[in-house]
Amino acid sequence: GQERRGEENSRKTLKLLMDNTFQWVAYDTESFRFSGTGGGSYTSLDGIYTEHIEFFSKDDTRVGAQLNFNYNIKGKDWHHTGKNSKGEPMYEIWSKR
Repeated sequence: GQERRGEENSRKTLKLLMDNTFQWVAYDTESFRFSGTGGGSYTSLDGIYTEHIEFFSKDDTRVGAQLNFNYNIKGKDWHHTGKNSKGEPMYEIWSKR
């Protein structure tokens, strides 16, 4: 199984999806420090989730990038794999709140 859930880490990321737009925000729940945000539009079809980055607070050179992820839903969890904005492999599990 996947062990990376982040409950033990005080840095959290919240991702909002609505009307084919997305935004994530990263923050620290202990220090209340803002870490960064990004977002844009997205599409989701046949197990492929694609983000089109329109803003990115940490590095505006990422604006215009397209990130493709394979995804599946397991219970209440959304699993997706692909490469992050730096081109590094990633596997994330998002929980519906």
